[in-house]
Amino acid sequence: MNRLLIVGAGGFGREMFAAAREAVGYGTAFEIKGFLDAKPTALDGFAGYPPIVGSPDTYEPGRYDVFVTALGSIASRRRCVEALEAKGAKFVSIVHRTATIGQNVLIGEGSFIAPHVSITADVCVGRHVSVFHSSSIGHDSELRDFSHVYAQCSIGGGVKVGEGAVVYPGSVVVPRRGIGAGAVVGAGSVVFVDVDPGVTVIGNPAAPMK
Repeated sequence: MNRLLIVGAGGFGREMFAAAREAVGYGTAFEIKGFLDAKPTALDGFAGYPPIVGSPDTYEPGRYDVFVTALGSIASRRRCVEALEAKGAKFVSIVHRTATIGQNVLIGEGSFIAPHVSITADVCVGRHVSVFHSSSIGHDSELRDFSHVYAQCSIGGGVKVGEGAVVYPGSVVVPRRGIGAGAVVGAGSVVFVDVDPGVTVIGNPAAPMK
């Protein structure tokens, strides 16, 4: 059986641990070995978690080890993925059992689909993407590599979320809009027009921050 290592033992990592124990394949395809974190005291004061077994920079993957990242920083996530993949690490997706996954949905390696997420039909989720609790992704949408869609967001049909883009909690993106690579949609925003790469927007209607 594969042994899952969660990269990052902070708050996201602890959420990932809880989700992984309720994920598709837990107990049959994988068990949880522990965490990787550069800070060995990251779990001090938190009971009931498996150990931090090393740092992502120095850990050498074993034969049955598989990995998932739990890092909120896109830059840190990329760096850890690249460092581990250079050593032959294999990343797996974690999909919670309560998530609704529709027809022809593709989920890339290393991605996280949280509890009560709805991904409808013909959606492409890239590598190392996170979709957090109770968000919905409409038909024919695309979430490109390393993008994050936080909790309770509504992403309409045909939306393209660019590589490394972040959509913060409670936001709405209307159908057939694009969120450019590296763009940020602030919490509670409503996006009616395309967001250019690298731009941060906020509000209803969402507009660039000044």
